[in-house]
Amino acid sequence: MIKNKNKNIIIISVFSSILIILLSIIVSKKCLKFSKEVAIHPEIKRMMEYLNLDNCIITELNGVNEIQQIHITNEEVDQREINNYINDTLKMKTSFQADPMKKQIKGNECVQCAIIKYEGDKKIYSNDNEYIIMDSEQSSVISKALLGKNIGETLETFEDIDGKRYHYYINIKSIGEMETPILDDAFVRQYYDADSTSEYLEKLEKSLATEHTNSSFLQAQNNILQDLVDKSKFDLDKKQVTDYSMKVVNSYVNEAYLYNKDLKTYYTENLNMSESEFFDNCYKQGENYVKRMLVVGALSKSKNCFINENEVLKSFNLQECSDDEAYTYMEYQYLTEAITSPYITIDNEE
Repeated sequence: MIKNKNKNIIIISVFSSILIILLSIIVSKKCLKFSKEVAIHPEIKRMMEYLNLDNCIITELNGVNEIQQIHITNEEVDQREINNYINDTLKMKTSFQADPMKKQIKGNECVQCAIIKYEGDKKIYSNDNEYIIMDSEQSSVISKALLGKNIGETLETFEDIDGKRYHYYINIKSIGEMETPILDDAFVRQYYDADSTSEYLEKLEKSLATEHTNSSFLQAQNNILQDLVDKSKFDLDKKQVTDYSMKVVNSYVNEAYLYNKDLKTYYTENLNMSESEFFDNCYKQGENYVKRMLVVGALSKSKNCFINENEVLKSFNLQECSDDEAYTYMEYQYLTEAITSPYITIDNEE
């Protein structure tokens, strides 16, 4: 009995020793990891916590002394860009004008209808106010089906594309034309803060020039941060990065929605990617975003950047911000500009 008791004590002691060793190894690894951690700005640290990226660290911030000065030259806005902008603006104001005299659909007209589209038995699109412009040759399946039909009729038609069969249900509401407004004094007075066309064009040219400068500035910021990311070292928690990368995936879901497509169809047809390529790309984008946040945090900490709350809110045209997570993102943008702007010069700032 005594022998068995001693044997049990020995076994317990061995297991206890092994457990202590394992715990010591884990603690040592944790200590070793965080002993290499580069300190980051407290607000960026708070942002990382909000995003559940608190186990991702930067271990070396390299390349700061190698940042090259970037000079931005203001470019003149050419007339073609102005014309394209105006044309796009006018097209956005295009509206359907029903003609009560028209009862039967003919060529070169616009048809207002309700439409439902099926792929097999699955409904993939519906719109109660779809506007279909009849093409002159009536070459499309829908145009052929609509031609000669009357207001109030409901019809169905089919279409086969790349081995897939699509089924359309269409209810005709009215017939008319799409009218695009013209750029004149009345138009700019109605939609813009201008009293005349000439005043609007002058403001537009200045606005487009500012957009060019802002775009160049953002590109310069990206170049600086990416260079630092490429030269620095990180220790990232793969699961946390994977979870964060779902934000990238969701951004593509939203893009797909704009094209009336599901995600798989969108990345296959629009991005020309396989499933593995798409999700790998999303992970890499998410990983790079995380590294940029850490670089901004490390550099702003090393430069002792101070955040002026009034300036942060002013830059986002806000009076106050009650959402802490949203405010940390604004602080991130503020710190990004604070650490990169000393390396960027613009013509009108000299």
